[in-house]
Amino acid sequence: MTNFTKVYLYPSRSQNEFLALNQGALEKLGYSVKKVNKAFLLDLLSMKKDAIVVLNWVEDRVYGRTYRTVFQYFLKMIALIIFSKLFAKQVVWVRHNFKPHNGSSTNFRYKFLCGLFKLCGIPPTPLEEYYSKPSLVHPLYKNDHKLKLDIVYAKKSIDSRSHLVVFFGAVKRYKNLHEILDTWPKDVSLKIAGKSSDIEYTNFLNEKINKRDLRVEWENKFLSDEELNQILSNAKFVLLPHADSTMISSGSFYHAIGEGCNIITNESRFGRTKSNLHSFVSIYDSTSISLSYLNQICLKRESVMQEAMDNYGELRVINAWQKILMPKDVIKVGDESEYK
Repeated sequence: MTNFTKVYLYPSRSQNEFLALNQGALEKLGYSVKKVNKAFLLDLLSMKKDAIVVLNWVEDRVYGRTYRTVFQYFLKMIALIIFSKLFAKQVVWVRHNFKPHNGSSTNFRYKFLCGLFKLCGIPPTPLEEYYSKPSLVHPLYKNDHKLKLDIVYAKKSIDSRSHLVVFFGAVKRYKNLHEILDTWPKDVSLKIAGKSSDIEYTNFLNEKINKRDLRVEWENKFLSDEELNQILSNAKFVLLPHADSTMISSGSFYHAIGEGCNIITNESRFGRTKSNLHSFVSIYDSTSISLSYLNQICLKRESVMQEAMDNYGELRVINAWQKILMPKDVIKVGDESEYK
């Protein structure tokens, strides 16, 4: 397929690999993916109305900044939404969260920007169908070719994963780890692999761990991709304790299942949806979780990776984008049956 319509992807840079993965999917559909920069302004001002603008985390990016720059970013985001609506052929608002991770008590700026999208007639495009349809598909952090090789390798190998349960990523309050530690069973080991930049919260978690004498190992540092993938390849379960109505989708979920990890998730809309869809996802219940129970329900790495590819592989991501950008002329790219 050839299309060559320009897609301007915002933000242009991010430490999150999510953007690069979606850029690859758009390019496979024939789109020319560009940065939102000065050339973007000049192109849209030419009044051709032939470009598509895809906006990620716009309503989230007005938090977690210094007081000097936060107002500047707020105005910049307002201008970006209005400018895109006026001069682009189509604007796609990818909504990632129910509320900003570093928000305020009122979340005024977040609510204002969400209201501005609505006023401009730009509906949210979520990463999960339970929120609304049509939706995108969150990509895995591994391509299908690599997954197939890993599945073959896992089938030939003895399952010798050394970590029973792992929590990974930045350690922040919205991820709700402190509440889980209040009821976490003492006989189940938990590895925390991630940095806490909040000294008060770090002390708070350590007090809980020490007071209850929990079997918790905390590697309190930023991990390289190589270090993280090594940990995940040796983990049977990944713990996702996010509170309800915080995130719509979780990159950690897709990263973990691409490495063959089973998932323990908190009671939430995301958690309930995934547990209904996948046998490798369990809702955390302090009254039933135990060492023997986890070993009993744990699926093999190859089974988790195969199911992950079937549901969230490259063709699924590409076809979801096609439905969003070409809803009147949807022809599936490739044959998904070969991946099942």
